[in-house]
Amino acid sequence: MSNLNRSDYDYDNDNDKRLHGILAAVDMSAEMRERVLRAGFYVARIHDQIFALDVPDDFQPKTY
Repeated sequence: MSNLNRSDYDYDNDNDKRLHGILAAVDMSAEMRERVLRAGFYVARIHDQIFALDVPDDFQPKTY
C-alpha cells in the first residue's frame, strides 16, 4: 500500500478540492479490510456485479 500514498496530482489549481483513496476488491480478508481502513482509504466490495462501499460509521478518510 505504500505506492497508494503517492500522488502526482497538481493541487495548485484545485485548492478547494480534496483527494481521498479507495480500494476496491472482489475478495478481501478481514485483516486486509482493517489495514486499508486504518491507512485512511475507503473500502469497496464488488459482488454479483454490484459495487458497494464497505465503510464503518466512525471511519475518517485520510485527505491527500
